[in-house]
Amino acid sequence: MSQFSRAALVAALSSAALLTGALLRPSGSGAAPAAPALYTAGQAATGAAVYAGKCALCHGAALEGGAGPPLSGPNLTTLGTKTHLTVGDMFGYITTNMPFNDPGSLSHDQYVAALAYILKQNGYPAGSTALTWASANASKVLVRSYK
Repeated sequence: MSQFSRAALVAALSSAALLTGALLRPSGSGAAPAAPALYTAGQAATGAAVYAGKCALCHGAALEGGAGPPLSGPNLTTLGTKTHLTVGDMFGYITTNMPFNDPGSLSHDQYVAALAYILKQNGYPAGSTALTWASANASKVLVRSYK
């Protein structure tokens, strides 16, 4: 690589890093953006039981992964960042492909509750508005872990 090309590449990467940092921070703050409230505490509590009974066998009791991929932590953030995965995309995948041994077998409320639990375990706060099948499918919030 020529000296000019190497310098141009370093400059481009530096600019990209600065731009990425600026986009990920709220204006005037060094803190990460706040997680949005997408579900209620009651939904997440119900979702804990659904997750334990239908998801934990493959994804781990603490969402750490096993036979299935992890549903929390840095792996989830990397997946969301690299693929621009939204909560709606993830919900669509879950509802059509999970549980692996019986896809589409849960009720709408069970799928919504399981998603609420997964969001809670990733640092999304509970709010006063319930997550619905329609709002979960339509969500454009990027998937990531806020923990």
